[in-house]
Amino acid sequence: MRRFRPSLLVAAALLALAAAAPSAAPAAISYRTLFQDPGPARTLDLSLDNRAIALMNATPKGEQLRFTFRDFNSQPITDALIAAHRREVDVRGVIDGGERNQATVAQLVREIGADRVVVCGERGVFNSCISIADPPSLMHNKFMTFSRLADGRGPIVLQTSKNFLAPSQLTYYNDMVEIEGDVPLHDAYNRYFDALQAQVRSADFYLFAPEAGPNTIFTSPRSQRSRETEDTIVERMDEIDCSEGGSASGRGLIRVANMAFRSERAVIMTRLVALHREGCEIDVIATNLDGDIVAGLASEGIRVRPFFLRGLSTAQRQVIVHSKFWLVDAVSRLTGRRAKVVYAGSSNWRGDQQRSDDLLLRIADDGVYAAYAGYWEKIRGRVASDQATPADDTTAPVSALRRLPAPNPAGWNRDDVALRIAASDGHNVGNSGLKSLHVELSGSRTGSWELTGEQDAHRLAELVVSAEGTTTVRYRAEDRFGNLEPVHTDVVRIDRTLPRISGLPATCLLWPPDHRIVHVADVTASDGDGSGVAALTPAATGGDVIVEGGSISVRAEKSERGRARAYALTATATDVAGNTADAAAGCLVPHSQGED
Repeated sequence: MRRFRPSLLVAAALLALAAAAPSAAPAAISYRTLFQDPGPARTLDLSLDNRAIALMNATPKGEQLRFTFRDFNSQPITDALIAAHRREVDVRGVIDGGERNQATVAQLVREIGADRVVVCGERGVFNSCISIADPPSLMHNKFMTFSRLADGRGPIVLQTSKNFLAPSQLTYYNDMVEIEGDVPLHDAYNRYFDALQAQVRSADFYLFAPEAGPNTIFTSPRSQRSRETEDTIVERMDEIDCSEGGSASGRGLIRVANMAFRSERAVIMTRLVALHREGCEIDVIATNLDGDIVAGLASEGIRVRPFFLRGLSTAQRQVIVHSKFWLVDAVSRLTGRRAKVVYAGSSNWRGDQQRSDDLLLRIADDGVYAAYAGYWEKIRGRVASDQATPADDTTAPVSALRRLPAPNPAGWNRDDVALRIAASDGHNVGNSGLKSLHVELSGSRTGSWELTGEQDAHRLAELVVSAEGTTTVRYRAEDRFGNLEPVHTDVVRIDRTLPRISGLPATCLLWPPDHRIVHVADVTASDGDGSGVAALTPAATGGDVIVEGGSISVRAEKSERGRARAYALTATATDVAGNTADAAAGCLVPHSQGED
């Protein structure tokens, strides 16, 4: 049911935490989804807060209530937790160490007890409960569990992307899912919670549980040999088969809504690009994006939608996407069947996330998928950005090129080449935005373009190279503060002309038939100004023949019973670009001297 890769120092503690056997799964699991919606007017939305409070208020004496908070200052949530504790609910929680100076945190510790409400880490060292990464080290989880409610419902897992931090996060886009009746999932959450509260220190606490059923959690911290390996998000994407799904083309569909997509997780971008090339339709909404991520996705034709609205006043607050979910409608490589899957939880696509205490939740349920897909569409319909230019910016923009079709292994194409060059300065409050993308072609095709401004945090140049020969492509981007990236160079080589074969005889009559070996052809191939000859294959059939390199010799000999003998001479030439030419000729040993 679970997979641990703990250090030896914590193995004993983990075995103790896992000692209790999980209960049998119930016959039915139910779901409830809730979504924070600031609307076009940026209104404060307390629906997620109120649902959490309602569940806390409905937990009776003797039952268990567990909570994990990252950013926290909500007095109503604090009051509900204290009230539950006073009516003898077993309340326990963990809070990120960065919140230790919040008045509400001090109140929870004082009223419920420091042994029950653990503020993780040590001052100036760690803010996490488990992770030993520094810096940063976060307890980034945002979930609650309830053993049973007064109406008999339970157990319940409440997973959200929301921090209970008022008022700044009341105008964010956040999601919440309530899962009732999934005993193995509830047990897995509580085992992870117990490790958090015990502050079982480790660089690697990767757990996925349960392995069966519709819902699974994947926890961190998780160690990596490099940024390109052991990435939990990428491993889930490796399970996607793009051949069938819910897109207009009938292939796989992936929708993303995440607060952050940063350079440190470029391996996720690389995997998305591969899935797009395999046929998946992909669309990304995010608030914080680095330039290489935007340029890399946009150059591939993947839609990127930055979303950030500034807080213009106390009444009109900042609006961002704070959710961390992504949706898949595709065939699963694990089962071979098409499935609609929601990946939710609290995991941003940024460098610190796998090093921190955090989790990804996988839900395979059509109803939950439909609800999240509707929410994604709502966000998409409101996507906008009014990010202000910072006072300073020293980071250069980034550009990326995608060419279709790709060249062969030798670097040549046999038809027109379409170029997509995207440039971006990212979509972060520290980046000034793109000023221009400069593209220059020289060689077989020439031209120069200066594309100014940006849309959706990038600028895209789309060109076609059709001229045969070699065209050099140079491109670079500049931001509004004059930061320039290094010039990028790419070379397009096109050869659509067939190679030429020479040396085969126009006529070839062999006489007398004295059984001699007669040299009849020296076959050569040339490719002019093209890519060059890669291979030449002469051949001859019809009797006793000798082919050495381009030289062809045949025996001057009649067929059986004195009949005429015909030799077929052929040659095939292939150039480096892959163009292939064929040529043919014949030699005849006649029946008699006057025969032609």
